Amino acid sequence: MFQLYANKTQLTVRAREPLTSGSVNAYEARFEFSPDWEGLTKTAVFKAGNEVRSVLLGADGQCTIPWEVLSSHGRQLTAGICGTRGTDMVLPTVWASLGTILEGAAPGENARPPTPDLWEQELAGKADGMKLDDLTLRLLSGTETIAEVELPPAGGGEGGTSDHRSLTGRDAGNQHPIAAITGLGETLETIPRPMTADELRKILLGGTKHAHK
Repeated sequence: MFQLYANKTQLTVRAREPLTSGSVNAYEARFEFSPDWEGLTKTAVFKAGNEVRSVLLGADGQCTIPWEVLSSHGRQLTAGICGTRGTDMVLPTVWASLGTILEGAAPGENARPPTPDLWEQELAGKADGMKLDDLTLRLLSGTETIAEVELPPAGGGEGGTSDHRSLTGRDAGNQHPIAAITGLGETLETIPRPMTADELRKILLGGTKHAHK
């Protein structure tokens, strides 16, 4: 594990290990902070060559080094921290070297899921529920709505239909093709928590496509 300490803008590496190219979810980095960082939202930034990836840090100050910055050998991997408090304060550190990436004995390029963007990480950390109100699908954090999508009305638009009884799961001919799915509301309430941004995207896109069939 890599262990680093941020003393205001200075970032010091206290422990390191060899890095190999092609590694995925293989290296953890733990950051500790001086009192200057209290109350700030902390983002770890990793860079190798032109490849840069950012990871939001939780309360434990620990994260996995993104595989994208380890894709090629012979490059130096550096890390930095950026702290923010709303729009009032930004505190970046200098870059600290984690070492040169050595060539790994990887058999070849495999399909890997991309590291989520910061907005996806934030969304995944805040969302804990969904609710369908008529034609509005809402993403909730507790009782607060943090995102919503309006579904098109039944029969509206080119290619629409006003009778959905022939479609699987519909229980009324004049209902919206999404709202009319039997048990949809109850199903949304039982979606496993926490729900990732990718899972939300699939639900929203899937619902939108279904609504136009």
